[in-house]
Amino acid sequence: MWHLSSLMLVNNRQKTKKACITCKSRKKRCTGGLPCEYCTKIGKPNDCEYQTKVRSKTVKVTERYISNLKKKISDLELQLANRVDSDSRIETPSVNPLVSEDESINPSNEGAPGSLEVYLTQHNHYFGNSACGNFLHKVKLSLLKQCKCANDFKTSELKTISLDTSLNIALIESLASENCPSIEKAKTLIAVASKIIGADYMFMESNYEENIMIPIIYKSEISMINFVERATELTRFFAYLALGCLFNEDSSPENLRSKFPGLKYFETALKLQGELLKVYDRIANGAMVQSFLYVSYYALSLDKSKLAFILIGNAVRMMFTLGLHKKALNSTQNRIFWLCFVYDRLVAVRFGLPLMIDELDIEVPLLNDRNNSTCSVSLDIFHFVSQVKLAKITTHIIRNIYTRNSCSFVHNCHTVLNQLKNWLDELPKELMLDYNDFDVAKSRSTVNLHINYNYSIIITTRPVLFYVFNKITSSDKCSDEIFSDKLLSSIKVLLESSVQAAQVQSMILSNLYYDGKMVNASFLDCHYIFSATIILIFSAFCQSLPNYKISLGVDIQSLFDRVKINLKVLQCISQYNISASNFNRQLTELIELISSKEVQNAFKGNFHSAQNSHTSLNEGSSTKENSIFDSEPFRNVDLTRILEDLGGDNSPSALALFDNEDFMKYSNSFF
Repeated sequence: MWHLSSLMLVNNRQKTKKACITCKSRKKRCTGGLPCEYCTKIGKPNDCEYQTKVRSKTVKVTERYISNLKKKISDLELQLANRVDSDSRIETPSVNPLVSEDESINPSNEGAPGSLEVYLTQHNHYFGNSACGNFLHKVKLSLLKQCKCANDFKTSELKTISLDTSLNIALIESLASENCPSIEKAKTLIAVASKIIGADYMFMESNYEENIMIPIIYKSEISMINFVERATELTRFFAYLALGCLFNEDSSPENLRSKFPGLKYFETALKLQGELLKVYDRIANGAMVQSFLYVSYYALSLDKSKLAFILIGNAVRMMFTLGLHKKALNSTQNRIFWLCFVYDRLVAVRFGLPLMIDELDIEVPLLNDRNNSTCSVSLDIFHFVSQVKLAKITTHIIRNIYTRNSCSFVHNCHTVLNQLKNWLDELPKELMLDYNDFDVAKSRSTVNLHINYNYSIIITTRPVLFYVFNKITSSDKCSDEIFSDKLLSSIKVLLESSVQAAQVQSMILSNLYYDGKMVNASFLDCHYIFSATIILIFSAFCQSLPNYKISLGVDIQSLFDRVKINLKVLQCISQYNISASNFNRQLTELIELISSKEVQNAFKGNFHSAQNSHTSLNEGSSTKENSIFDSEPFRNVDLTRILEDLGGDNSPSALALFDNEDFMKYSNSFF
């Protein structure tokens, strides 16, 4: 519903030529569109935002309709009064009373003395339905309501032991004074970070510099009243700076012990978090949650996946104690919650780690706005909402593809691919990407969406490649002798989709690199190349086997050429990126293993000779390979055709092609 209403707003905006907020504030003539020409000119396309008042429609009704409506209201009020007087409750069987909204908590009295909202605010953390303290408080509210008493009872002050772990204010101020750059440099670094990952993995208030950075970071007078806010904002500030250095082309290492720009700010943020650890229960807020997320992003670029997972876990658990998964008091809190959700899925699927946020626990909508009088549309909102929707599909990939469940693989694969198809179909036109007219000047957030989309296709379909390989190598039969015609057709479709997605992924990323638009120090770009190259290498190896008679829709030479380019990109950016160096080493070891005499003799393959008949995979040029980039046109994987070939009606008979036990045995996807 959000997407449809937003598109309607965009269409209306294009018709009326309503000015965006930036053009209004600067008194510029707005050309309309998303982004408008002026916002594009000043280099802030994601800041191009339109706000439209939500007008209520005027309709004509008859007097009889109004009379009937009044009578119904009167009858309902009478029924409600009778229910309260008789102390009887009407139960709805379809609703679980333990998790539904409790009528004793009157939404119209939000913020009133004695309300649950005030109770949670005073205690500075969230209590769920199973908490005894929460149950006790609801009993009190119910008694007051049934007795028709005023909600004037006082919430008891809970005692606690004062630990000798007070903050070292001198240390925190020393870290700030020693490491804070000039205001102009800070603005530059923060702008870089916001431009590169702002719409995907970072959030910053539109007035951050004026309302937070300058008054709190640079001009704040030390006092115990506002020191917690200053300390947590300092932590977020240094996390911003670390990311800005990471993505700033002009950055240089602070010292000789590291080639990674921003390491000083990263370490400062970690030191501040360590000092604040003493009083985590008293300093939990949105700024602290964000600082954990952004420091984890930097940690990934150092190839510290364990540290990143722990930091994201800190952010998620602090967010839970704030109750942001149940109720976000404003759009900023809402954005912070969904940012935690995106980060959780990001590390879970890439490292096979457990999910920390269960979607059954989520009660807040996506990017809600408490002010319903206006509706905002911007590229930033489009990007973030689309990333969250992809993250939700990631949940199904983890639960259905890589976890034991009652449904067959092909059924689960069909479900996930259908979700990905719907995601692409619903993508706003401003976020579409033409692979044959690839514009690297386009917003990186737009490109990131399509990279993540192709990655989702790869990890959904790649178990089939391993399944077919194991089935063929475990027997002396050819593929057409092992699989029935119908099953072989479905296998071919899934294999082609996996290889095609890997090719498209490689094309996008190599274009970014050769046009100087790749984030050389980023973990994610390297990991996307890594995941795609594994598929390309393994596919080339499978095609070199004598019994492998399944066409993948691409010749082995094209696969070798793609692999060569990918390896060269990883080699070139290894000087900036530990992850790239490690990924390149792992891929090189895979090629050496496949090319070894032992493997080639065991499988009777010709991978080594096929590889040598073309250029060596370890050789390559630092310039763009025109023969590869200008070859046949690339396009999105046709998921509509794939779904139809798998069984368009998603019926059990249509999808019961794989023997599920056999697939689990040979695909080894679940172990």
